[in-house]
Amino acid sequence: MYTDLGVWLGILLGGIAGCVATAFVANILKGVPFTAVAGNPRKHLWSIIFAIPVPFLLASFGGAGILVAFLWLVLVPTIASKAYFGPKDVPAMTLNAFHCGYAVAVLAVYVLVTRWMMITLS
Repeated sequence: MYTDLGVWLGILLGGIAGCVATAFVANILKGVPFTAVAGNPRKHLWSIIFAIPVPFLLASFGGAGILVAFLWLVLVPTIASKAYFGPKDVPAMTLNAFHCGYAVAVLAVYVLVTRWMMITLS
């Protein structure tokens, strides 16, 4: 699975889209400047890193894989934000709301890219 170009393209584009979605949701809910999140290359890098397990989670958990991957993409960035990255003063439930946008974007883009690559390469 990790040997396919489409998987890595899906992870990369999904992580970037997820970071932009997080910025959008944070801006809508709390007025966080869009560029504070989407304009930060480190946040894009971590958004991509957090998306790397998605193919494994989708493949390993069958029909529940999408739920497991969604929970991973919401909870792990929230825990990392509270424990290390910050903002540590933002309530975890608020961060979870931000990361719900991230999770939906990552999963949607990952699935679209991998399906598109399968169709075009076959």
